[in-house]
Amino acid sequence: MLKNFWRPFLLDLGELEGDYRAFHLKDDIRQSSFYIILATVSVGIMIATDSVLYRNRPDLFLWMLVYRGTFIFISILVLISIYRTVKVKIYDRLMMAWLCFVTLFLLLFNFTRPAHFLTTAYDVILPLAIYIISPLKVFYTFALAFGFSAGILYIDYFHKTGVDPSTLNMVLAAQIIVHIIGFTSSIQIQSYRRKSFRAYIQEKDAKEMVAYLANIDPLTKSLTRRHFFHIAETEFQRFARYRRKLSILVLDADNFKNINDTYGHYAGDLVLRSLSLVILEQKRTQDTYGRLGGEEFALILPETNLQQAKVVAERVQKVWAGTPSNVDGQIIHSTVSIGVAEANEQDTSFEDILRRADRLMYKAKEAGRNRVVAEQTLPLK
Repeated sequence: MLKNFWRPFLLDLGELEGDYRAFHLKDDIRQSSFYIILATVSVGIMIATDSVLYRNRPDLFLWMLVYRGTFIFISILVLISIYRTVKVKIYDRLMMAWLCFVTLFLLLFNFTRPAHFLTTAYDVILPLAIYIISPLKVFYTFALAFGFSAGILYIDYFHKTGVDPSTLNMVLAAQIIVHIIGFTSSIQIQSYRRKSFRAYIQEKDAKEMVAYLANIDPLTKSLTRRHFFHIAETEFQRFARYRRKLSILVLDADNFKNINDTYGHYAGDLVLRSLSLVILEQKRTQDTYGRLGGEEFALILPETNLQQAKVVAERVQKVWAGTPSNVDGQIIHSTVSIGVAEANEQDTSFEDILRRADRLMYKAKEAGRNRVVAEQTLPLK
């Protein structure tokens, strides 16, 4: 019921919830560590104060030393565990356990105060602090703050004596007000963090989409010429450094101008898209496929010698020859001519290999189209 109440006010990230928590984990750990250290130092200062207040009561001082020392010891263990964790669930459990421990520690300490002694200001500050600094989900934060207030009110109403009823009513009113303010603040803080994270994700997705659109040809889904050559130079540098096999296919749709003139540019676009799909289906993940311009494409095959590249080219050529395009009920048959070249020791740049493969592609066209022409010998032994 409570969750349904705050849902309109707290942004629901849906599937991004896990990413949101993981994204903020390091910041949450740093923040929580600061609060734990602050609490530990404060309790340590209290021990120094106790040594002055109870110098005539060594038995009472010893009891306070054990009590506060236990808090410091457990807090240090939690602090070390938090620093070592890399999982959100473990972090949440550790923080929940520590906050529950702090709540119980302070409630038990209230029993040691005089029966007529109220600490209203102190008891109001703590629930508000829980709301503001807790990195946990709103439901857990509310449960912790409410649990502390319920414990405080129980002690004030049933274990304190000699307290004026009007004062107790003021304490109750103060607790209600601080929960309204704290809960509202917690919702706002959490919503701000969530909205900031969603804005960050949207901006990141937008940048990735812009990069994708800048590097991908929208018609054929192949790499643009600029991005293709960027990757091609990287592959060539790897070949030049390590002498790894590297081959390239240059492909050109046959009689494409006739298709445009006969059926229109819309049909030509569909044919190019279908040809590109066939090439994409035949390529490996590590291969690089790009559009050089018009109806001409290139496929870089790393770790592939000339004979292996020729097999790939022949497979593309045969599959495409047997894949007619259906354009508004009209069946268009198309073929492709392919030139195949392999990098050799005389090549000084990627353009050298591309130039040879391009010449071989034109030889395939001169020989009658719908065929593969590869270099006659293996250039690199």
